[in-house]
Amino acid sequence: MILRQFLHTDPVGVSYLFGCGGKAAAAIVDPAGDIELYLRAAEDAGMRIHFVIDTHVHADHLSAGRALAEAAGAAYVLSAEADVAFPFKGVRDGEVLPLGNVTATILHTPGHTPEHVCLLVSDRTRA
Repeated sequence: MILRQFLHTDPVGVSYLFGCGGKAAAAIVDPAGDIELYLRAAEDAGMRIHFVIDTHVHADHLSAGRALAEAAGAAYVLSAEADVAFPFKGVRDGEVLPLGNVTATILHTPGHTPEHVCLLVSDRTRA
């Protein structure tokens, strides 16, 4: 499994790139700021971005999710509970996003926002 963390100071936040290096399949979680950072990181890792996931509708900062998904030709993923007026791939608790030998299981975790989700990421070649 490939995992990269991106720390942001303006706005404050953390984004991730993860996925299967062997199958060249990646996801980006909670992107913020310049999308070129994520496109370049995926390219440097030899990966194609399949999913761009926002864990919640960002009232606390501007998401780069939709722009990144469009630029990468990836699915833009939000909880099916998200109340937004633009197209997205809605996911529900227990749904699995496949990325080669890596999977991301959606966990609906309302709290920060009602539609908030967490991801349980597993590498099927390791466990």
